[in-house]
Amino acid sequence: MYFIPLQAIALYLISGYLHRSLSSASKNLYVVLMLPGTIVHEFSHAVVALLMGARITKFSVIPSGDTLGHVEYTAPKIPLIGNAAISIAPMIGCPAILLLISCYFGVHFKSPPASFDILVESRFFIDGTLSFITGLDYLNWKTYVFLYLALTLGAGAAPSKTDIISMLPGLIVIVAAIYALNYFDVNIQYLYNAFSLLSEALSIAMIPLIAVTVIVGMLKLIIKSKLAVY
Repeated sequence: MYFIPLQAIALYLISGYLHRSLSSASKNLYVVLMLPGTIVHEFSHAVVALLMGARITKFSVIPSGDTLGHVEYTAPKIPLIGNAAISIAPMIGCPAILLLISCYFGVHFKSPPASFDILVESRFFIDGTLSFITGLDYLNWKTYVFLYLALTLGAGAAPSKTDIISMLPGLIVIVAAIYALNYFDVNIQYLYNAFSLLSEALSIAMIPLIAVTVIVGMLKLIIKSKLAVY
């Protein structure tokens, strides 16, 4: 379950790269393609903010500067944990919708083990990614609809720089508590299960993002090499 922070960082870096690359080609098209993920991302923030006792002061899925959307809210009634929960919300909301969609389209991904061993989780993620890609039915049009939705929701699951800064203090408290419970042999199987589901969803979200990143990188290299020739 400690593989999740690495997944979050990877999502942040990959989505940032795609944002810069695709928006430079056609910003309007990019905004439209990413709209489903943007909507779920911002709604996730808003819903959890309300649950944490905050009041929504502004909500928008219209691009502003480098952001595709944003939510403004008053301070949550639960300190530290409240801000962390609000910031983490898209990492749960977007993958949750993605898991429901994957069930509808008949796409399955084996759940990773609930473990404190990052090497075990990393190895399982690589093996699971390969088996997932090879298991898709590429002759079925539904597969491509799913991959598009996985792309936009995967990008929507990525935390922004503001989200990362807001979630850090609360995450430190949560991780310290989990370590303490594990050290004293307190049964926290429900936490294992919750983190396993989140890791599973983030894994599914990362696959199309990684694929598109590779394709975009290759296209940029091809275009650059052709321009160099001329």
